[in-house]
Amino acid sequence: MRKGTGSFSWKNREQDLASVKRYHSRRVMFYRTNLAVHSLRVQGILAMLLPGVFSTHPDFNPELARLISKFHDDPEMASKRGDVQLGLKYLMSPDEKARLREEEVEAAELLSRSYGNPEIGGYRYLDLVMHGMSKDIPEAQLHSFADKLDGYGEALHEVLAGNLAFLEPVINYMAQTFNDLPGHFPLIADAFKPDNPLFHFPVVKQAIYFEGGKAGSFLHTPESVEWESGIVHYELWKVVTKSMPGGVDLLTTQTEFY
Repeated sequence: MRKGTGSFSWKNREQDLASVKRYHSRRVMFYRTNLAVHSLRVQGILAMLLPGVFSTHPDFNPELARLISKFHDDPEMASKRGDVQLGLKYLMSPDEKARLREEEVEAAELLSRSYGNPEIGGYRYLDLVMHGMSKDIPEAQLHSFADKLDGYGEALHEVLAGNLAFLEPVINYMAQTFNDLPGHFPLIADAFKPDNPLFHFPVVKQAIYFEGGKAGSFLHTPESVEWESGIVHYELWKVVTKSMPGGVDLLTTQTEFY
């Protein structure tokens, strides 16, 4: 995992992004990916959420939201902390959170200087990254929701493969993030209609998924990832992943072992 404050070049950005691993504080993650995969998947999830937002926000700029998603984790390439898991942020004191924010801003400014703060789609690179951190516009808040759905999907994927260490982030997402969508994402609060399943988090029954011998610590296979879990957000996450380069391999190729 790349960390620190070395030099960066635009042409190596994707390679540098791929060097930062997801959930790095977890000792073993069966299907661990990296920030390059995460960024692409968040953009895919975002695209699936857009129809539900356009009905209430006709002026919403989907390209701006996509660009924020594409670059939102770039500061973690230049940060000594790497990818800071959401669960760890929940445990931080206000002073610790403030220090983390300072480090993120410093990393963003370092990257911006290294890259020459290019203009992308009519927006300056640093502005896109800062929107991702500040969540100060509707496009950034929908991106943030998509970002959280990817982390939730990753954790669920581990739990359903038998990696019960990921029950903690699953519970944290449900209890801390998805428990109050309007409160956490106020700039798009009116988009969270209860009849849209992507914006609703009911208690789910796993009996259907686990019946017929499916219960237990079974690793994912091309066959098992076709099973319906009953969790609409996880099913969306799988659809998006299958559409990406590597597709089913990302879901089924175990990368780490106990």
